[in-house]
Amino acid sequence: MKQPIFFVTGTDTDVGKTFISSLLVGKWKANYWKPVQTGVECDTADSETIFQTLKQEIWKPKIWPPRYELLKPLSPYEAMKYEPAIDIKLSDFEIPEKSGLRPLVVEGAGGVAVPITKNRETTVDLIHELISKCDRPFFIIVVARSNLGTLNHTFLTLDYLRSGGLGEKVLGVIMNGEHNPGNLQVMKEFGVNILATVDYHKSLSKALLEIPLLDQVLSEEF
Repeated sequence: MKQPIFFVTGTDTDVGKTFISSLLVGKWKANYWKPVQTGVECDTADSETIFQTLKQEIWKPKIWPPRYELLKPLSPYEAMKYEPAIDIKLSDFEIPEKSGLRPLVVEGAGGVAVPITKNRETTVDLIHELISKCDRPFFIIVVARSNLGTLNHTFLTLDYLRSGGLGEKVLGVIMNGEHNPGNLQVMKEFGVNILATVDYHKSLSKALLEIPLLDQVLSEEF
């Protein structure tokens, strides 16, 4: 059976998608792809961040280049206004790793409602496009903050995915930040599947311990 694809999205800006993606890549010995990268004029690209984060680890992932890179640190829809020659089309995206020999972590740009194209198609539409073009198991992982406000953002994100016909693809939520037992308990009471809670750590090795093994995560899916 081909190895699964995990699409990592977030409930908010700077929620820690790239950091969590690096943990998933390292723990699950996966490869990595960021389909659309924005903000390259003022920040380290996420693909480079993944490389730098894991360069001291045993696992060295294959990092596929973005299909599109835009200069401004904005949504792809808004960033294209500064580079009018770029016109993102959903049909331009293809899963770069066809063999499926390793799991693939795909990191989205922003959250699920972020507009990707000039036609105002969103991350949800991009996910549908990728699913239609692959024959591998496909799951969505939501990265959420642990602090105040996360309940609203997380529930809205999950509802948006369900309304977009992707509810069955949601594997679960990873909470990132200082441990908050109250928010964690409320999410569980509302039926949210919590895959992991990643507290703040001074070392990558400690953070990796918070991520469950891939077999444990998928034990109920296959």
